[in-house]
Amino acid sequence: MTTIQVFQESLKTSVFGMCLVLGTLYILSLILELMRLVFESKTNVKKNETALKDQTSEQIQTVDTTDDTELIAVIAAAIAEYLQTPVSTLKISAIRQIHEKTPIWGIESRIYNINNKF
Repeated sequence: MTTIQVFQESLKTSVFGMCLVLGTLYILSLILELMRLVFESKTNVKKNETALKDQTSEQIQTVDTTDDTELIAVIAAAIAEYLQTPVSTLKISAIRQIHEKTPIWGIESRIYNINNKF
């Protein structure tokens, strides 16, 4: 065998191996998708959707009906204590809630930036 023939055989073997692996992975993904469709009950999905809708509507109602003046006063007092200044010198223009879905690195960055500003 010449060098070119050896190279051609090794290239054929490599391509065959890659096609075999990709085909096997595709078949495995199809099997997993089929198992998900077979074993997932549709009633659980519907129950979860209705429970999620009910929960979000309850959260919206509780946020709208609460009086935030006491919460704002507590936050202003905490900021004044942290800055060691009287509350009357503070002007709070907006208070917004940090989302619970914020990753830990984002929360840590906000804390780090706040500590470095003062």
